[in-house]
Amino acid sequence: MNLYIRKADLAVGNILVITNQNKETVFIASRDKENPFLIKLYNRLNTLIGEIKLKNNFLKIYSIEINGEEKATINAIPMLDLKYVHLGQINWNVFGNLVMSDYHVTKDGKEILVVQPTILAQGHPGLELDFTNMDDGPVGTLLTIFLNKYIKLPTLSSNREMDGNLLKSKIPYLNNFKNKC
Repeated sequence: MNLYIRKADLAVGNILVITNQNKETVFIASRDKENPFLIKLYNRLNTLIGEIKLKNNFLKIYSIEINGEEKATINAIPMLDLKYVHLGQINWNVFGNLVMSDYHVTKDGKEILVVQPTILAQGHPGLELDFTNMDDGPVGTLLTIFLNKYIKLPTLSSNREMDGNLLKSKIPYLNNFKNKC
């Protein structure tokens, strides 16, 4: 079964609609504004079915709960060089290009989920989630949202910060130079 998420919703929205091939809503996800690491997943009847939240702030452990029961844990926010994520308890392994959202999720060597970029209706970029078993849908959807939202590009962000700091440090120098001339 395939599910789809719009990339624009993942980038800026607090509400995400996950649809099937017929454009019918399957899940609705929401992010808490005060706690951005808390992501809640609802079914189409607006019943809470799962959430991912920060379990341990010191060790950066995140918990995926389905129907109030902890199903998996993620032990850190993946960064650019990381090509692999392991989900504890359910023993899922995520391989591939996490930054580009093009990866495979396996359990005991069998593929459970494939996530890949796609173009949706009206040319909108999105993600396609291809599940082998729809029972893995809630956990796989929360995992996909989490990985897509919180993977950072350290080289780009550090360059932007560095460029911003350089510009800030140069502006007073240039202003002082102009004032002296």
